[in-house]
Amino acid sequence: MAEYSVGLVLGGGGARGFAHLGVAKALAEKGIRPDIISGVSAGAIAGVFLASGMDPDEIFRIMKEQDFMKISQFKMSKKGFIRLEGLKQQIKLYVPFRNLEDLPIPLIVAVCNLNKGRTEYMTCGSLADIVQASSSIPVLFAPVKMGDDYYVDGGVLDNLPIRPVRKICEKVIAVNISPIHDTDRLQNIMQIATRVFHMSVDKSTIKSGKLADLYIEPPGVDHYDILRVKYAEELFHIAYEHTKDLISDGF
Repeated sequence: MAEYSVGLVLGGGGARGFAHLGVAKALAEKGIRPDIISGVSAGAIAGVFLASGMDPDEIFRIMKEQDFMKISQFKMSKKGFIRLEGLKQQIKLYVPFRNLEDLPIPLIVAVCNLNKGRTEYMTCGSLADIVQASSSIPVLFAPVKMGDDYYVDGGVLDNLPIRPVRKICEKVIAVNISPIHDTDRLQNIMQIATRVFHMSVDKSTIKSGKLADLYIEPPGVDHYDILRVKYAEELFHIAYEHTKDLISDGF
């Protein structure tokens, strides 16, 4: 018998993470609440707030107010151009828990261990440091040192971390916010770098998605810049309405 009834898996995708909150709201209105959450990058950020017991609308309000420029610190270095120290501070400010194991809803965060070249699924430790590491896209963002090793965005090797919850959940809902379609948004180095990153993880994401009982991919989400919160309300609404339609016949 599975340890949990419903597992919610939230993929990476920067500012598109607002879509995760729209999904969570639609699920909650249908009486579907996760017993455990697995997230990476943007999914880890949304996941830590949801796992703390906060309402999706409240999380949306907080996250919308925190513009990308407010949570990032530009600093030229050998390891990355941008530091996400601001993100860590915001988590400490709004989430009343310090360690992953303290959260009311269990949360698994995928990170990539650069030194060992592997994905690690974290279930304990400093949640601010771990979520910061999980959100640090290589080259664009500086890696985070935890212990003796350096860590970056877990999406490098697993951008839809279903694997750690599949065997322990009766039902798994997975949300992918980084599908690959044609684009002409290649005007600067950040857009090019993030495009290459998402292309490199697309095949593994599709493969992982097949393991879900309910796979949610909000339409058109790939058209939104992953580093801007300008379209937060649109992303939230699109994901909310799409999820309501998907589960209109039950789950």
